[in-house]
Amino acid sequence: MSKKLRAQIAVSIVSLILGLALAAQFKNVQKVGGSVSLQRTQELTKQVQKLEQENEALETQIREYEKRISEFESAAQNEGQSNKLIYEELERIRMVAGLVDMEGPGVVVTVNVKHVSEWGEDAIIQNVRYDDLLKLVNELNAAGAEAIAVNNERIIATTEIRNAGDYIVINTNRYSAPFEIKAVGNPETLEAALKLLGGVADDLGAYLHINIRREENIRIPKYNGTLQYKFAQPLQENKS
Repeated sequence: MSKKLRAQIAVSIVSLILGLALAAQFKNVQKVGGSVSLQRTQELTKQVQKLEQENEALETQIREYEKRISEFESAAQNEGQSNKLIYEELERIRMVAGLVDMEGPGVVVTVNVKHVSEWGEDAIIQNVRYDDLLKLVNELNAAGAEAIAVNNERIIATTEIRNAGDYIVINTNRYSAPFEIKAVGNPETLEAALKLLGGVADDLGAYLHINIRREENIRIPKYNGTLQYKFAQPLQENKS
């Protein structure tokens, strides 16, 4: 039994004893009648009510701790199952955070500049911009993509996609066209979302070369950067 749980139980017992003592004292006050002032009687009544409320709260906490202890005891009796559940939860968290390699069906989107001939010379209509990539990534996320990478840079919650001169920076690394976006998810749904008439690919296709293809197995690498949290902290539910 943990120290915190023992302390909670001890507090509950002490509070219960005090409550009973005050209740007994209050009954004695009622018996002696005018020997104790009305003000003192009211004070005792408030103390009893307060202790009763505290006892109820402590009893609720004790029941919650007892439930958790029972769960841990059950898990301890079946160590193999407990370890399996912990491992599965850890893997799920790592997958969501982008810290493991992923593979599965999905789509591959190639984004490149579109060339035109003007006065006998080859020219680019427009270079690939960071917001072009963001539009495609957002559309894939909205369509249910479970993992996305741009030029093998895993897209996670802290990933930046921004212009830096003639380059586009992704996860602090610089890239230039062409760009390859890989997304794991339902291939049909992802492709349909991108190819929607008047949608993202249709819009970008006016000045960029956009190629979308389905693949049965796509490998998306894990995020290889460093995650640092200097200011954000987990929220303590019972912290006042």
